[in-house]
Amino acid sequence: MRARPRRELAIAAALLLATAVLTVLVALDRSAPPLLDGLDRWWRGLVLPPPAWLEAASRALRTLGTGAVMVPLRIAVALWLLVKHRRADLAAWLLAWAAADLLTFGLKPTVARMRPDLSHASSFPSGHAKTAAQVAVGLVLLVPARARWRPVAWALALAWIVAMAVSRTVLDEHWLSDVVAGSLLGAACAVGALGAVGAVRRARHESSPGG
Repeated sequence: MRARPRRELAIAAALLLATAVLTVLVALDRSAPPLLDGLDRWWRGLVLPPPAWLEAASRALRTLGTGAVMVPLRIAVALWLLVKHRRADLAAWLLAWAAADLLTFGLKPTVARMRPDLSHASSFPSGHAKTAAQVAVGLVLLVPARARWRPVAWALALAWIVAMAVSRTVLDEHWLSDVVAGSLLGAACAVGALGAVGAVRRARHESSPGG
């Protein structure tokens, strides 16, 4: 049983609050969000035009972040957890997946922010960044807390999230605030789902005879 679901829920709430603040700012003015527009345009000017190697790497990351890769990976993890009889972790994994995708699918048409390359009004939040964070954080949370290499797993997860986020701006398909919001949302869903499942398990344990 997870020992500190309240802490996980508190972290998730803080991440969701940050995502909500970004959402409100973008919704106030989609073409020039207050407090964000200057930073978004500064970052865009910094990464564009990218060197050839960075653009090629970003295109590779875009492919890795698509549903064609991420959906089978998520299913494979779910099946592994099922085989290992880690039912609580399986529930948290599936809940995080569903919550992250549903929130993103709802926000994109609601905010309807134009991409920086003007290709489509579905810029906020970044779906690639959301999935990268949900999967990476979710995988690390599956590692036993006492595992010696868990800090390495966190470092690799952070590197993956940052790389995916940056790649989306390098390809001029998202603003910086889009990828930050997507990353926060994905991480919030991963941590929050684990906390929610842990809280339910704790409540059941405490209410059961002898609990």
